[in-house]
Amino acid sequence: MSTIGLQKIIGPQLDLAFELVGELVRDCVFYKTESSVRTGLLSMGARTAPVSALVVDYHSQDIDGSAVLLGDEKCFIRSREMAGITLPGPGDYLTEANSSLRRDVVAARQDPTGSFWVLQVRRVAGEDWGDFTPAKQTEDWGSLAAASLSDDWQT
Repeated sequence: MSTIGLQKIIGPQLDLAFELVGELVRDCVFYKTESSVRTGLLSMGARTAPVSALVVDYHSQDIDGSAVLLGDEKCFIRSREMAGITLPGPGDYLTEANSSLRRDVVAARQDPTGSFWVLQVRRVAGEDWGDFTPAKQTEDWGSLAAASLSDDWQT
């Protein structure tokens, strides 16, 4: 008795799905963060992989307010694109190539055939993840007067 090669069936169908819904596919860079077991601090030696992510919203019935929040998204990424990444999960993130929008990975699972990863991601808004140039605005901890270009500590 021969077995059905599900991966041979799912792989081409997944490629077809990515082609058919091209407006939902985002070119991204996946970042696998590494942390020290002793300190928990992230190292700068994160692994990266260029990926195409099919991004869809969760169905309203899936949003429970604790594990899946309003605004969370599902990302489908082909396993072959993440061949150098081991076990994606919380702490990892994706950035879109065009807009630099960052999505943090909340949870990840691989389908039983090993063809693709399904990531639960959450958009990160209002953060500057660009580079190491100093910020141009600072907070004013003093009075209600307008802030200057430096912090006002009432000294």
